[in-house]
Amino acid sequence: MTTLLDSHYHYDFLPSQERSAFLDELAGAGVEIVAQTLTPSDFVELEAEEQRRVEASISGGPHPSGSTSPRLSVGFHPWNIRPDYERELDIFAQALTRTRFVGEVGLDYVPRRLQQVPAKTQAEVFRRILDILSSQRADGPYVLSIHAVRSASQVCDALEATDTSGMVPIFHRFGGTSDELTRLIKQGGYISVNPAMLATKRGRAYVTQVPADRLLLETDLPAGKEASDDLGSGPGSAPSEPSDDLGKTYARELTETLNATVNTLAALRHQDPDELAVSIMHTAQQLYGARPAGS
Repeated sequence: MTTLLDSHYHYDFLPSQERSAFLDELAGAGVEIVAQTLTPSDFVELEAEEQRRVEASISGGPHPSGSTSPRLSVGFHPWNIRPDYERELDIFAQALTRTRFVGEVGLDYVPRRLQQVPAKTQAEVFRRILDILSSQRADGPYVLSIHAVRSASQVCDALEATDTSGMVPIFHRFGGTSDELTRLIKQGGYISVNPAMLATKRGRAYVTQVPADRLLLETDLPAGKEASDDLGSGPGSAPSEPSDDLGKTYARELTETLNATVNTLAALRHQDPDELAVSIMHTAQQLYGARPAGS
């Protein structure tokens, strides 16, 4: 069995009572996840919920789980910046003592998003996030999942203006220009690929140009609550299957999506799917400490 890692999953959108079944199903399929969050407060809440879930499992609660917890990532999504962002940034800095995974963060310059959060405010928060990261050190690099919609150049500018020696930038579902793609790769960046990226002609072309050791997989699931054509993620919604097996349904959806993404990537890159999966998981193992491919 080839291990796979979903580097961008909105785990906190799952009903809490379904999470143990979800993780058990993933463990059986050899799949791991990085749980992105939309605000630092969301991260703290998810962290506490996970602690309670694990304790219930250990004590033989109603939903015992033999699986491990996901890697929790502290984020501050540009859609979710509010006037109290100073408080959230303080929480962000404190959270970095407990995780080296950061996301979802970034910039979104789609006009209707700018009406909600102006570009100046988004840029200030993103700069402050990078400054906090550059001033702190973890046991390994900080791994960032970056939302960059109509703003890839501005994100690259911010990265260049910061000491990023202790960071690994990953552009989630990249949709910029070819020149921007070249620039971010030269900056040491990675691309995490999901089906939405592969649904566009430009996205399919880009994934053939990215070096194999800069590719990661993601699903950005559960699917967005907001019907949007924006290139970026939104809050999730459940598969419409009200049953006790909802957690398993989520897990199977994720696993099927990852496998389909590997197969499509392999076809586009003219590679063997198993060999490509092993290559991608080697990268995931280096960045996230995921289980080695084939384990």
